[in-house]
Amino acid sequence: MVERKYYDLTPSQKLMYFALKFIPEKNVVNIGTAVWFHENIDCELLKAAAYKAIWRMDALRLRLKKVKGQIKQYVSEEEPKEIKIEDYSNYSKDHIDEILEKWTSTPFKYNDKELYDVSIIKGPENVTGLYIKVNHVVMDAWGLTVYAKDVINIYLAMKEGKELPEEPAKFVPLIEKDLEYMNSKRMQKDYEFIKGKWKTPAVFSSVEPKYVGKRYRPNNLSFKGKQKVMTLDKSSVARINEFCRENRISQQTLFILGSQIYFYKLNNTDKSMVNSVLARRSSMDRKRAGGMMVNNLQLKVECPYGLSFKEACEKLTKEQFELYRHGDFPYQLAHDYVLKQAGVKSGVLTDFTITYQPAKIFTDNRIKATVENYFNGSASMNLYLTIMDTLDSGELDFMFQYKVAVVSDEIVDELYRVMIKAVKIGIECPTKTIGEIIDEIYA
Repeated sequence: MVERKYYDLTPSQKLMYFALKFIPEKNVVNIGTAVWFHENIDCELLKAAAYKAIWRMDALRLRLKKVKGQIKQYVSEEEPKEIKIEDYSNYSKDHIDEILEKWTSTPFKYNDKELYDVSIIKGPENVTGLYIKVNHVVMDAWGLTVYAKDVINIYLAMKEGKELPEEPAKFVPLIEKDLEYMNSKRMQKDYEFIKGKWKTPAVFSSVEPKYVGKRYRPNNLSFKGKQKVMTLDKSSVARINEFCRENRISQQTLFILGSQIYFYKLNNTDKSMVNSVLARRSSMDRKRAGGMMVNNLQLKVECPYGLSFKEACEKLTKEQFELYRHGDFPYQLAHDYVLKQAGVKSGVLTDFTITYQPAKIFTDNRIKATVENYFNGSASMNLYLTIMDTLDSGELDFMFQYKVAVVSDEIVDELYRVMIKAVKIGIECPTKTIGEIIDEIYA
């Protein structure tokens, strides 16, 4: 019998385990997604493909266990838990969505238990769903996408009698690399970079009027959350992508700048800080693996009103990529240092977290499907925006998740309106200054 090997949690995993440990609402680390197939699906074959994909992905079989008082993880070799086929063909899609939201909001038992659920849903009008729920400590949204894509590709290969696709990359070697980093000279160099970057304290910008002018926001211990998704049309997205290609600017940078127009105007400033989420998936083995790898990076957004839109984009692009080079540095250590520099013992220095999710489940038209994300009901951050196009449809979904005690629906609507308008004005007239864009939007 092979001896079980235990691993410490990586800094990325500790980021989520901290939330799991200290936030009463344990569903806060749940991610729920369904792929809805709009064609005839062999449910038994899809079930077999889902089982096979579980065995092919070590990250999905990770379990947490306390060993000598310390939380550890290991890869389970037990048979995967049962994948049920639920017949909801007599239910409306809205009713099914309510059921899946309830599933997503149900916490996992996380001590030495499976940290995933997979179900197949028979829906109305011959629609079939592949529902996947994971615990964020062991899987991020990219990792979930890798699993979903593997299930679909295995299913198609089995259906067509072809060889199975190449297996996803293993996550365990990446865990080992991340743990080695913690005692490396590179980590010390990254820490020196963080210290140099934050010699001057962070400037807090509030998302709502109550805390405008304050140095920081006290931690809000209400974690009741809400989710709102808005979709940007194909023609607008195509124009944005064209501008980014021509000017070598990332979409995430563009939307960070657009979002901060709202914060600049509300707070009467040209300085703010944003939590910019880094996928940490630049190498091929990281792109092709499951697991939890994301990191939260504190990004200064300082764009004087006299700076042109293009100049601001170039400035932010340079600063963001510079930050990415140190993107393995643990969030908690950086967060604590930034708070200390600001003279704050406890609290938050930004209300806004943003990520651009480039991972896609489909890149061809071999199967007709849509993707739907289900909310777990809780929010650990005041306002978290995920921008994605998992279906490669040409549209962009803007998924806002937020604490209802801090952020209202109206604030989300206004932030989205200002962000998109600022981006559209800027790409059509890149020489317009930040101040001119603010004046035009709020005229």
